[in-house]
Amino acid sequence: KFLTATMLDGHFHPETVSTNTTPYLKYKREEFLLLKKCYEMIWTDLEYFPVADPAVFFENSWMTPRSYGGKRRHEGTDIFASHNISDYYPIISITDGIVEQKGWLPLGGYRIGIRSESGAYFYYAHLAEYAKDFQIGETVSAGTFLGFMGDTGYSDVEGTTGNFAVHLHMGIYLNDKDGTEFSVNSYPMLSYLWERQGGALR
Repeated sequence: KFLTATMLDGHFHPETVSTNTTPYLKYKREEFLLLKKCYEMIWTDLEYFPVADPAVFFENSWMTPRSYGGKRRHEGTDIFASHNISDYYPIISITDGIVEQKGWLPLGGYRIGIRSESGAYFYYAHLAEYAKDFQIGETVSAGTFLGFMGDTGYSDVEGTTGNFAVHLHMGIYLNDKDGTEFSVNSYPMLSYLWERQGGALR
């Protein structure tokens, strides 16, 4: 929760941390070093930006307020389509990994969750449809076509659409030493992948 990627020479560098780590190392050393290790492992997983179309835009909305389902904080990055068209923009896997979750969630609509080699969980939400009938436990490679960007979710009724603009919610989660899941800010990682493939942030 303390570790952040920083911007140097126009690029994000995952090996860098907050400029003042002393308080964390003094008072929360074990937690800090564990989280640092986890972040470094995530960065080694990254291969592709999750939308295989350059006509998208996104910004850092980490921990901004949300209200559906009760007061909460945003645990990911929303990648929006330049044209609000569902079932058009292809979504691909950022990493190699194993399909751990798939199906409808009231909050995330049609979603798929991939567990990477590092142990990080990559959550792709609001899909219009899946590329195929993925099976839990199935192995996927970075770049695997997962489905299409959509506007599903915000309802207990499976298949509900139209409650928000077409976008991909991209979340990344880790487990602490007790196995409790927590989210990390996916924006620096997505920005890195976007710039690497020649994109321009808006």
